[in-house]
Amino acid sequence: MIIKDLRGQGGAEYILLFAAIIVIAVAALYIYSSYFRFSGNEAVDVKLTITNIGPSKSKFIYEANNTTGGGSRHIVSGDPGNRFFLLQPGASRTFNLGRMSGGTSFTIEGGVGDPKGGTDDLKGIGQRGRWTLKIGNQSYSWVISGPYDYRRNPTGSVLMSFSISGGGGSPFKFTSDQVKVRGNVSG
Repeated sequence: MIIKDLRGQGGAEYILLFAAIIVIAVAALYIYSSYFRFSGNEAVDVKLTITNIGPSKSKFIYEANNTTGGGSRHIVSGDPGNRFFLLQPGASRTFNLGRMSGGTSFTIEGGVGDPKGGTDDLKGIGQRGRWTLKIGNQSYSWVISGPYDYRRNPTGSVLMSFSISGGGGSPFKFTSDQVKVRGNVSG
């Protein structure tokens, strides 16, 4: 009788030991996955600031499109742009493009001037603007010169492509084709 009782007790200890190993393994997996989810894959705020660097007032336009997965559609979480706005010399305007997470890719196309603007400066002739994109705590700037005219080919617009890499290292990467202007800033 006593031998049978000792064997039963040993079996119970093995069950408890096995259960403890499972609990520790589940806890380790949870900590591991939480660490990688937190380090770089969290969503970041994306903002675009456009500054008129002169020499006089002019109109500006930009368009932001989400290209994740090969498509191209307006960014819906923030302000996709695609309307003309006037800036005085030295003045800036900031647009919130929303929160984006790792794996998101998008383009920003911009132009200086409105072809129907009237005077040369409003049409962007001789004008320049600085585009500054802020992704989380990093920023990147580029300059676009006018004039922009969506009715011509080339239009004078500049297209910049960005992607948020997430997970360690630099939060974003970019490519540009400033030399090759695109068809137009379309709606």
